[in-house]
Amino acid sequence: MHALIGSPIAQVLAPGWLTARMQETGYDGVLVPLHIEKDNLDTALPVLKAMPNIDSILITLPHKFGALAHCDRLSDRAKVLGAINAMRREDDGRWYGDNFDGAGLTAGLKKAGHTIAGKNVFMVGAGGAGSSIGVSMLEEGARHLTFHDINSKSQDTLFDKLSAAYPGKVSIATAVPRECDIVVNATSAGLRDSDPLPVDPAQLATHMVVADVITDPVPTRLLVEATKLGCATRDGTHMLDGQIGLLFSFMTDGR
Repeated sequence: MHALIGSPIAQVLAPGWLTARMQETGYDGVLVPLHIEKDNLDTALPVLKAMPNIDSILITLPHKFGALAHCDRLSDRAKVLGAINAMRREDDGRWYGDNFDGAGLTAGLKKAGHTIAGKNVFMVGAGGAGSSIGVSMLEEGARHLTFHDINSKSQDTLFDKLSAAYPGKVSIATAVPRECDIVVNATSAGLRDSDPLPVDPAQLATHMVVADVITDPVPTRLLVEATKLGCATRDGTHMLDGQIGLLFSFMTDGR
């Protein structure tokens, strides 16, 4: 059995998607959503870990940072981010934590045939999604990552984390660099028709790939404008599909 913890939990689609994936592949399992309030995490998580039939635990807001302390081992990207969205019981009984938020987007890009290694990336947003995407882009071998966030504290925090882990490969700028290859919107700008565009379309060029984390609406106004210019685009559903595949492999781990 597998659990997903968060608060609130009713809107999360992963239990249905991943349980369906298990059934499709013949894997005998189910993902159960559990509503756990933030103040109860340190009480509830040890109980779940102590249950022998719990193989993995997926984590959504607001527990991605707090759950880190309940892991015995962490992936390199989880160490950089200081946050996880999945933890798994290993054969020796220890718990291993990882973060697939950004890896879902890079998996979606690669599935469409877009190379990340050696490319220059510009990203808007330095929150939870942006932080994970930034790490994943650099893990995939991006030549350079430039980003910005209107929240200067989030921007500076991410810059410090990434600069320490990837010296010389990160910078801050408010405009898309001329040499950019991949543009990513990792903010909520685009959820509403009245939202400002996260990137000025005048800064885009035909050779760029433009990706957006938003899953509804699809396509966002940014992607509509990018398509008009001849850019290849990837929307939030491609990121979610990539993340579901990675999470399924992590949860089942050959079982």
